Amino acid sequence: MKYGILAALALFGAALAGCETMSAEECVAADWRALGFNDAASNGADRFGSRAESCGEQGVVADQTAYASGFAEGMDRFCQAPNAFQFARRGGSFSGSCPSELQYDFYAAYNDGRRVHEAESEFSALRSEISSLESRLNEIDDDIRSREGGLADPNKTNEEREWLRSDRDRLRRERRDVIENLRLAEERVYFAQRRVDDLRFDIGSRWAPW
Repeated sequence: MKYGILAALALFGAALAGCETMSAEECVAADWRALGFNDAASNGADRFGSRAESCGEQGVVADQTAYASGFAEGMDRFCQAPNAFQFARRGGSFSGSCPSELQYDFYAAYNDGRRVHEAESEFSALRSEISSLESRLNEIDDDIRSREGGLADPNKTNEEREWLRSDRDRLRRERRDVIENLRLAEERVYFAQRRVDDLRFDIGSRWAPW
C-alpha cells in the first residue's frame, strides 16, 4: 500500500506541475502546509514562489512558514529510496536536495530507476517501431494485391497498366526495405529485452517491486 500511495502522490504532483495559477477561491481556502507537503511528496519541487505570486495577484498572502513546514515533511516522504526508484523509473527528474541522512540511498535508488527507465523506454520504443512496420507491411501487401488486381482487369488502358506496374514495383521495393527494417528492429528489441532482464536480475527488489 505504501508504494501505491507514493505513486498516487507522484501522479497528483504531475498534475499540479501543469498548473501555473491558483484561483481566488483556491488561494483563500489554501492549506499551505498541505500544499507544501504535496508538492514535496509528489516530485520534490518547491512551488511556493509560483503559488505565492499567483495568490498575490488575487490579493491573498501566502503562508510561507506553513508551506515550508509541510514541504520539509513532504521531502522526508519523497526522499525515501522506494519512491526515488519508482519516481525515476517513471521518467521523473529531480534537481533538488534531500535531507543528508537520506541522500545516499535516495540517489542510489534514483540512479537505478533512471537506468531502468532508459532500458524500458528503449524496449517500448522498439516494440512500437515493430508494430508500425508490421502495419505498414500489411498495407503494402494490400496495395500490391490491389495493383495486381488492376493489371488483371481487361478494361484498363495501357497508360493505367503502366502506372499500375510502376507502382507495384515501387511497392515491392518498399516491401523489401520494410522487411529489412523489421528484421533489424526485432534484433534490437531482443537485446533491449535482455538489457531490461539484466537490470531486473541486478537490481531485483532492492528498492521496490517492479
